[in-house]
Formats: sequence, C-alpha cells, structure tokens
Amino acid sequence: MALIAQPFRHPDSGIYYFRRAVPEDLRPTIGKVEIRRSLKTRDHRLAKAAFAAAYTESEQLFQQARLTVQDPTQLVAMKQPARPVASLGQPALKLSQVFQRCRESQSLAGKAEHVHKRHLIDYGRAVDRFIDIIGDLPAQCIGADEVQDFATRLSKTKAKGQEKPLALSTVRLVMARFSSVLSYAVDIGILKANPVSSSRIHKRLGPAKPKRSLDYDRGYTLPELVQMFSQPEFRALRDAQGRPGNALFWLPLMAAYTGARREEIAQLYEDDVRQDASGCWFIRINDSYPDQSVKTDSSRRVIPIHEDLIALGVLELVRGQHPNERLFPNLVKVSDGFAGIVAKAWRPLTERWGTYRNGRSPLHAFRHTFKSLAREAGIPREVSDWITGHAATNEGDRYGVQPLSRMRAEIHKLPSIARLAGLLP
Repeated sequence: MALIAQPFRHPDSGIYYFRRAVPEDLRPTIGKVEIRRSLKTRDHRLAKAAFAAAYTESEQLFQQARLTVQDPTQLVAMKQPARPVASLGQPALKLSQVFQRCRESQSLAGKAEHVHKRHLIDYGRAVDRFIDIIGDLPAQCIGADEVQDFATRLSKTKAKGQEKPLALSTVRLVMARFSSVLSYAVDIGILKANPVSSSRIHKRLGPAKPKRSLDYDRGYTLPELVQMFSQPEFRALRDAQGRPGNALFWLPLMAAYTGARREEIAQLYEDDVRQDASGCWFIRINDSYPDQSVKTDSSRRVIPIHEDLIALGVLELVRGQHPNERLFPNLVKVSDGFAGIVAKAWRPLTERWGTYRNGRSPLHAFRHTFKSLAREAGIPREVSDWITGHAATNEGDRYGVQPLSRMRAEIHKLPSIARLAGLLP
C-alpha cells in the first residue's frame, strides 16, 4: 500500500514544510529535483490543510510541464509552488557549473597566487559538502530553505575520524565560504540575491568570535615559553630530518624573538639574512621571489636578529648556501603555504607539554606573545609595530623611515627566553 504524503516537520524550528520530489523526466523542464516550501505553521492540523493546497499546486505544475515537453508553444504562466525557477528557454546552471565559472574567473586577481589557490580549495570543499548533502541543484533553486537545511544537516555531520559532530565554528566557516560562491553567482547575474544572507543563518549559528573574558590570552606567557623551549624533545628538533625537519626548532624560536608571521619566516631565502654597515644582522621580509608573498604593504620590512638567536646559531642556516636557496629547504609550498606542516606538527607538541589552550593558535600565538612581551619590556608601540609589520595608526607615522638601529636597541629589551629555558648558558 502506498504511503500517504505528509507535511515534513523541521527538527529544529518545528515549522512544517511541503516536500515533493519532481519526476525525473520533468526535472530538466522545471529545473528542480524537489519542490519544497514552508507551510508557515507549527500546528499540524493547519499544516495538513496547507499541504493539500500545495500538493494540488504541484500537480498543476507537473501537468503544465508535461504539456511544455510535448509542445513548447503551450507554455503559459504557471503558479510557482516555491521560488521562481530560471526561464525555461534558458538552461539553468548547476551549482558545480557556477563554481567552475568562479574558478575560471579573475575575481581574485591582485592577490598572491597561493592565497588565490587556497581560497578556491576552501570554496570548492564547501560546494562539495553542499552537493553531497543537498545535491547539485541549479543555482536558481538554492534559496533560504535549502541553506537552512544544509546548515542543519551539516551540523550533524561527524568530523573526519571522530565520533562527534563538526564544531559550530567549522559549520560557520563552511557557510561563509559557500556564501562567497553564491555572491559570485549574484555578481554575474545568475542570482538576484545571496540566499545565505537572506536566510540569516549566521544569526542562528551565533557570533563568529566568543565574548572575550578578562583572562583570555591568545599568546603564551613567559613561563609557558620557558616550559616549551626547555623540553628535551624540543632541543632534539635542532637536528631533525625530513619534513618539517629543523624548521620545527627554529621557526617557533624566531617567531618568539621577532613577532613575525609563520609564513614570513618559512619562506625566507639565504639572501634575506643580511648585515648592515654597522654590523647589525637583520632579516628582510619581502616578496622578491616568485614563491614569496606578504600579507599587506606594511609587511615588507626589516627585523633585527636578537643576539640570543645569533648565539643559538641561526646564522649557520645561511652559511654555505646559495643566495637563491631557502633557509628551510625541507619545507615544500602547498595550498597552506610553506609553514602549514610546521603548524600541524607544533600543536601536538604543545598538547604534550601542557601549553595548548582552546582558542589559541599554537604557532601564531608567538606573534601575540611578542606584542605582550614588548609592552612589558617598555618597547614603544610604534617600534613594536615596525618590527611586527602592523600598519601605521596615523598619517604622521607613515612619514620617514624605521631606523634599524632603533629597532635593534629596543628588541634587546626583551627577556632572554633562550637563557631562561636553558638553551644558552
């Protein structure tokens, strides 16, 4: 006996919906695999009445579509049970086709190549998730209902290799990337509006950043630095082979003493380590090589090398190397840059050493740490900003140059982390 069609109750909102699959032979004409619309009630009795009316309308739509297939001249205006579908005389682009156009477009022109590739990979994964969960629908058939359904079902998807569902932050990130693809569809005229925005899904998912507590710190404390760098396991990394090799020893130390971003250090070449006329050693953050990039214009800068790093032997990384060789040749640039593998390897170490904290990026935390230590040491904010490459906060700061000698004098105010950790006598 055939099952009687019933209203579908949304598990989160409790609102009833009409859902009916479109016959396979009519899908090219109607442009949908399923008709779905809200019945706008949580009362089951009212939902049943609204469902019957919607079912009748869907039957009329199917009949009209069959007439159109038999004789296209019979096409007349039809009452749509859901959002308007693309004109039947115009082929509707599926979501996968829209993303392919996005991939081929120059919408991300002007950004570094690795950033461009990273965005496309992230956007592609979001699109793939939607197709796996909802289907490769025509873009014009993706509306607020489909977005809400996608987010609900995505939030119940298990994380890779785990029994627990995806974190809310991951769901929010996937929805943001999916929204970027649909924004492209709006830009090229396929959609009139972005359904992710109209669905107000981000309001339901909550704020992207939690409220900051008074004891919230995204950087390490000085005792935590000492705790990590004094580990025998850390000391052994100086001679590590393979990938990421000794970069797992040097990159955290250099980040702690310079406040530089992980990728800025990982992409350094031999001739980015230089000495000025006064004998001061410094590193140059630049994008002079094809595989180098900087985040902003202010990121191009020079940073004095702290005497502790020199005493530890950082200059040995450049001796005997060619000018066109990188400091860390074991690092290979992939979609997340040179330093991605270092970040992945550093986190489990911090977990073992007891310095991992939720909400703290284990490798980027050194940049926050440097700013905190600089404040405690009394290094002026403008000098700290010169060293870390933060943009000037007023027009006057944009004039003139940032003297290396001044930065060198100030950077030596930092505590000797290496000596406190026993790396130096």
